[in-house]
Amino acid sequence: LIDVAAKEGECEGSVTLYEGSEETVVTEDENVKVTVDKVKLVGCGCFSLHAKKGGRGRSYFLGRRGEYSGEDIGWSKVRSVRRVECESRAMPVWGVIVIVVGLVFLVAAGAVLGFRKYRQYRTVGTEADTLA
Repeated sequence: LIDVAAKEGECEGSVTLYEGSEETVVTEDENVKVTVDKVKLVGCGCFSLHAKKGGRGRSYFLGRRGEYSGEDIGWSKVRSVRRVECESRAMPVWGVIVIVVGLVFLVAAGAVLGFRKYRQYRTVGTEADTLA
């Protein structure tokens, strides 16, 4: 879920990068040089971690408050942190509509084909019984 405060522009979120006993707190776009043991997202808002400076390289999206381990992220050397729009990673409404329509079409096609096969099977069985 996305915080209402983040939508209203009243967001005070931060990311804390832990390297051993060292802590690096990031609230805005920033280049860092941290080999993370864990990462903690507090407050509202969304961030992305990047393997290279300037928001380049591999990225990991932080969209929920809580702690993330180096294993969750997939690498340990974080070189930049960027504040991102939470909606930028959400699926657009038209995408959801296309998926739902596609699934309804597949289920309907499967039902029609299944019903036809069932009727064909029942018809063949009845004709064989009348010939015998």
